[in-house]
Amino acid sequence: MVSVPSSGDRISRWTPTIFACALGNFLLAQLLMVAGISWPTAPETGGATLAAVHLLTIGWITLLMFGALFQFVPVLTGGTLRGQRFSLATLLLIEAGLAGMVAGFFLLGTPAAILLPIGGSAVIAGVLAGSVNLATPLMGKRRLPLSARFVVAGLILLLLIAILGLGFALAFTAPALAALLAPLMAGGIAYHILAGVGGWFTLTAIGVSYELLPMFMLAPHDRGAWGRSVFWTACAGLAVALVAGFAAPDQSGAIVAAIEQAGRVVFALAIVLYLIDVVRMYRGRRRRMIELHNRAATGAFASLGIALLIAVTACVLDELPRAAPPLLFVLIFGWLSGLGLSQLYKIIPFLAWLSRFGRRLGAGPVPRVQDLVNEKAAAWMFAAYFASVAVAAVAAFFDRSLLVRGAAGVMLVATLLLAREYWRAWQGYYAHRQATGNARHAPPSRPIKDAAKNPAQATHA
Repeated sequence: MVSVPSSGDRISRWTPTIFACALGNFLLAQLLMVAGISWPTAPETGGATLAAVHLLTIGWITLLMFGALFQFVPVLTGGTLRGQRFSLATLLLIEAGLAGMVAGFFLLGTPAAILLPIGGSAVIAGVLAGSVNLATPLMGKRRLPLSARFVVAGLILLLLIAILGLGFALAFTAPALAALLAPLMAGGIAYHILAGVGGWFTLTAIGVSYELLPMFMLAPHDRGAWGRSVFWTACAGLAVALVAGFAAPDQSGAIVAAIEQAGRVVFALAIVLYLIDVVRMYRGRRRRMIELHNRAATGAFASLGIALLIAVTACVLDELPRAAPPLLFVLIFGWLSGLGLSQLYKIIPFLAWLSRFGRRLGAGPVPRVQDLVNEKAAAWMFAAYFASVAVAAVAAFFDRSLLVRGAAGVMLVATLLLAREYWRAWQGYYAHRQATGNARHAPPSRPIKDAAKNPAQATHA
C-alpha cells in the first residue's frame, strides 16, 4: 500500500478538472500537427503553429503543473491553499485567455487579432490567481523543502514569461507599439523560450519529481548536498543567461555574450547533476518493484538527456538553427509531456483512492491504488508514445514533415488511449471488475462507491 501523506485526505477540488482540460488541450495541439494545419507542414512562425505551441505550453503543461501543484504544495508545506475559488479562477481565466490567444493567432493580420493580447491578459490574470493560491502555503513555511524551492523559482520565471508573452502579443497586433517593442521581438523570443522551457517548465518538473519519485518508490526524500547543488546551479545558470541576454539582446558585446553562454553551460551542468540524482533515487529506493508510471518516466528522463546532448552537439557544430525543431520537440513531447503523462498514471488513481477509500483504512478491506489500473494494458501505450516521439524528432531533423505527421498520429492515438486509462482509473473500472469477477462488462456509473458499499468484495490493502 502506498503510504498516505498526513494531509493526503485533503483533495484539491479542481485538480481533476484541470487535468482533464489540460489533456484536451494536448490532444488538440497534436491533432493540429497530424492534420497538417500547424508545424511541420505550416511555417514555424505562422499563426497556426503559434496556436499549437501555446496549446502545448499554456493549455497543456502550465495547466497540468498548476493542477499538480494545487494538490501537492499543501502536502509539501503542511499549509492550505488560499482557496478553491482561486483554483477555479486559475482554470477559467487560463482556458478563456488561451481560447482568445488561439483565435488571435489564427486571425493574425485582421482586426480580430486584438483577441491575442486580450487573451494574453486573461492568461496573466489566471497565472496570478494560481500564484497567489500557491503563495499562501509557500510563504507560511519558515524553511521550504527542496521540492518547494524549485516550485518558487519556477513561479517567478512563469510571471516573467507571461509578461514577455504579452509584450509579443502587443507587438503582433498593435502597429503603434511595434517599433517600440522591436528590440524585444529581435532578441526576446529566445529568452522567452529559455525562461519557459528551461525555467518554469523544467524547474517545476524537477521540483515535482523530487516529491513524487521518493513518495511512490520509497526513496529518501532528503536529497542532501546533491539536490541543493542541482537547485543552485540551475537557478544561477538561468539567472546569468537571462540577465546577460536581456542586457544585450543582440549580443553585440563579446563579454556579455560570453557571460550569457557561461550561464547556459552552468544550467546544462545542473541538468547533468539532476539526471545523476534521478539514477541515485531509482537505485536507492526501498520498493523493490518499480511501478509502470516510474518505468515510463525513464523515457522522459532519457529524453531530457538526449535533448541536452543535442543542444551541446549543435552548439559545438554551430548547427543550432537546424537542431532547434527536434530539440524543442524532444523537450516538449519527450521530457515534459512524457513526464506528465507518466505521473498522471499514478496521480489520478492515487487521488481517486484518497477521495473514496482513504478514510476507510482500518475499518475493513479496501482495494489498493494498483487495483485501479491495468499496467499490462497501458505499458505498450507508453512504449508507443515514446517510440513515436523519437521517430518524429529524427524526422524533424531531416525535415521529413510527412513522417513527423505520421509519428504524431501514433502519439495522438497513444495519448487518447492513456486518457481512457486515466478515466477508467478515476471511475474505478478495474477495481469493479476485480471485485465482481466480471471481465467483460463495464461497471456502473459510480463503480468505486458501489465497491465501497461492499468492502468484503474488494482486495485487501
